[in-house]
Amino acid sequence: MTRNDYDDGSQSVQGEQADSNHVDGSQSVQQDELSVHGSNTVEFDFSTLLQHPALTIEKTDDNVQMIIDLDFSQPESSPDIGALLGALMGYAAVIYDVKILIKAPKQHHNVATCNGRLAKVAMVMSVLNNFNLTKVEVIARLDDHYSFKQLGLTTAAYQLNLRNWTLAYEVLGIDGKWDIPVDSEDELRLRGRYRKLFLKKR
Repeated sequence: MTRNDYDDGSQSVQGEQADSNHVDGSQSVQQDELSVHGSNTVEFDFSTLLQHPALTIEKTDDNVQMIIDLDFSQPESSPDIGALLGALMGYAAVIYDVKILIKAPKQHHNVATCNGRLAKVAMVMSVLNNFNLTKVEVIARLDDHYSFKQLGLTTAAYQLNLRNWTLAYEVLGIDGKWDIPVDSEDELRLRGRYRKLFLKKR
């Protein structure tokens, strides 16, 4: 079973989200501007593309991974979503491996603030659906092992077209990473929250 094997209804876009796999419903990612595949990606000069503080490229001898750091833990750390999406679209033809770090505060000020942050994460996922992704890892960064509410923003990842994305969490100040397997208690709770927030009932 893959993480997106659920019996969903028609998809509903919430709040600030784009209503399709486009940022504003009309702008699409033009992947034919670049033609970089396989090992050529490692040699690609990413400095020629638009940069953003929330985007990092990590290269090894045989792989390139984009790291997207979505930090909502402090008002001043929240990413400029418009600038981020604009930069992100330029990488669609050259990135196949993505790691998404999500840091939420322990408590959102109110429901509207929480929904606004969730909508921003969902917009990132919508743009990533224009990529030819082969690997996506979503990692929540928690204050402790018991902060389930800080996992909440990861529910937007269920919108990814890639079926075999993985979910995990890290605890700040502690080395290591803890996987959240499909059909585990926490994963089922997150999947249920996704259905409630993003899917219309049939």
